Amino acid sequence: MKTLKITILLLSFWTFSLAQDGSDIRYFKIIGVDSTLVGQFVHFDFFNRSFRGQSIDTITITIDNRPTRFIEVRKDNGYNNWFSQQSLQSIDKIDGQTIKIPKFKLDRITTSSFQVTMYVEYYDNNNNLLVEKARQIEYWFDKKDIIEVLGKSKQR
Repeated sequence: MKTLKITILLLSFWTFSLAQDGSDIRYFKIIGVDSTLVGQFVHFDFFNRSFRGQSIDTITITIDNRPTRFIEVRKDNGYNNWFSQQSLQSIDKIDGQTIKIPKFKLDRITTSSFQVTMYVEYYDNNNNLLVEKARQIEYWFDKKDIIEVLGKSKQR
């Protein structure tokens, strides 16, 4: 009886140790991005590959004629990484507000760049979303500044 309990315990442990991670992100090398991603929401990994919170980069994006520095927000521990938790957040405040870009919609691909619609949100000093200021902005990114494109994987 004791052997049976130990066997069940070991099998249970083994079964749970094979559990899959939680991720709904697909990673695309720049050369692998084609027209099948046009119209989909994406994130960009700029300059250096960001993985498990390492090599987080900054990028300057001009909004309303103001160059603004953004940092990549990557909630990725190597096991659980969700598309909705990736974003860009401004380092610089504009009129006392933080800007977040929670996603991009890929509109067009050329040989050297990506045209996107940026979804731009503004937050006050208490981190409250200023809904009336949220908007979408057309923007171009040079492919040489991007190491990977992150897309949302299809749910099974």
